[in-house]
Amino acid sequence: MTRAELKQAAKARLKGKWGWAVGFHFVAVFFANVVGWLTFGIITLMVTAGIAFTFLKFMDDREQDRNIFSNIFSAFTSGQPVAVFLNTLLSAIFIGLWSMLLVVPGIIKALAYSQTNYILKDMQAAGTKVTPTGAIAASRQLMVGHKGEYFLLQLSFIGWALVATLTFGIGFLWLAPYIQATNAAYYRNLAGDQFTQPAL
Repeated sequence: MTRAELKQAAKARLKGKWGWAVGFHFVAVFFANVVGWLTFGIITLMVTAGIAFTFLKFMDDREQDRNIFSNIFSAFTSGQPVAVFLNTLLSAIFIGLWSMLLVVPGIIKALAYSQTNYILKDMQAAGTKVTPTGAIAASRQLMVGHKGEYFLLQLSFIGWALVATLTFGIGFLWLAPYIQATNAAYYRNLAGDQFTQPAL
């Protein structure tokens, strides 16, 4: 799918559900930022994973649980919360270490690890045992040859971000879920069902 098609898929899925998407994302980010500092970032990492889990399920058009809080904490209740935490923590550490060397290597690693949370969701749904770096390695492999296009996809939201800034940030309430839905659509288009197959 092209960038335009991915964005169109996201907008089509969000049609009639903007209220839920905006409310969920706002509460999740608010909770992650307010409570996260009290837990040294543990809650932030897990809520961020929960956001990715929720939007992937949302874009897969499965029956959606509209309970905001059950979705926010879906990484905790996903079956392998320790594996989710370790993959998200190690991903953040690896990106941080690369960024300490130079900005560009940090960006490249961020792009390489960008699909980690979605892969975690699929692996767990398939009953796959997730190792501490299993989803990170899978994301790195999945993104070989695709980091540039994913980077351009993120850059394509700059215009909307500028408009949202002119509204004193209010526009980001709608832009953020739109980006999340588009990124989830990108992952599903790229990965297909390769991580959703039940473990043998």
